[in-house]
Amino acid sequence: MKMTSRHILVLVAMCGLIASGIGLVTNVSGLFFTPVADEFGILKGSASLMLTICNISLAIGGTILPRILNEKTLKPLLIGSTGILAASTAALAMCPSIMPMYVLCVLRGLAAGMVTFVFVTTVLNKWFVASIGLATSIAMGCSGLAGALFSPIVNGIISSAGWRMGFVVLGLLTVVLNLPAIFFLPSLDPVTSGNRALGADSAPAAASTDTANEQYVPPINAAVFAAVVGFALFGSAITALPQHFPGISELYLRDAAVGASMLSVCMIANTAGKIVLGALIDRLGTKLSVLLYTVLVAVGLVVVLVMRTPMLLLIAAALIGLCYSIATVGITMITRDAFGLANYGKTYPIVNLVGNMSNAVFSSVVGFMYDFTGGYTLTLFVFLAMVASIFAIVLFVYGHTPEKA
Repeated sequence: MKMTSRHILVLVAMCGLIASGIGLVTNVSGLFFTPVADEFGILKGSASLMLTICNISLAIGGTILPRILNEKTLKPLLIGSTGILAASTAALAMCPSIMPMYVLCVLRGLAAGMVTFVFVTTVLNKWFVASIGLATSIAMGCSGLAGALFSPIVNGIISSAGWRMGFVVLGLLTVVLNLPAIFFLPSLDPVTSGNRALGADSAPAAASTDTANEQYVPPINAAVFAAVVGFALFGSAITALPQHFPGISELYLRDAAVGASMLSVCMIANTAGKIVLGALIDRLGTKLSVLLYTVLVAVGLVVVLVMRTPMLLLIAAALIGLCYSIATVGITMITRDAFGLANYGKTYPIVNLVGNMSNAVFSSVVGFMYDFTGGYTLTLFVFLAMVASIFAIVLFVYGHTPEKA
């Protein structure tokens, strides 16, 4: 069957959830660190801890979601999580010190975790059989797109009206971005609302899409599960590197504009790379597509390690930016392939939790490694070792997964 307007609306709704729960919660948060730190007289590290708390809580929220998500709880969960996420974000504007902000960030992260990665991929897996890679990549790409679109707007508000008004605006934007999911997502399972998953032509009208969509129901192999967790650990860790591009540029005695340009190019690759990866997965399969991206990221790391010219550094930044695709679309698809839809709800929340924790930890580890060594050489070698491990893990997982995965 062809894509209908309902499938498009469901995809738009999932894009909105990722844009608000990830794009606004994580990719715009950095704008608030300096003004919050200046007003409260604290270190920027103390202010940035808000994001760490949000990310950890977001991962925990994702592990709770499968236990409570069903057709009856779908709408109440969407509305309640949106309300908590928007209210806790706006309430940050009323905090007199950093400690209450930490508490609100726990609520903010938990609410975001209920309606982002685990929720979105669960819905997409039920509504899309054909083009699932592309649909997933488009939704995931909206996290970077939201950061790129709203960062200048929020930054302008902070500059003109202060950071407190900035949080109020983020709260309002959260509601706006989540409204499509509240209004346009008719059901968790398309059959329940009289629809059919895209590509499920042979599915009986009354059959569950879980049965229609799955080609097999593989058992959860402990070794494969450990490997997929390792994939998430290493893949998400590498995404901590791009925020240090300005520092790498400075260390190489390049103009500050070079570091800023590296970060911008990397963010473009973040969004575009996810969409391209999704298309490649639908055509070539997850295994070959992720292996290709892994090799490209490794090339980027080597270039940064040995080259110093601005043009080559920009090319390397774009290649390294593909790591975001591996850490989102790659993790989602390899989990789905390895364990099937029947086990996806049991495995992906844990895999996602490890990935989020890894990114949060390595964001600080990279800084400590720089302080300890006075450079980024050790960091780059460590990440190269992680990329090599990812390559080996993909080969191992698909060597122990049925061909139809």
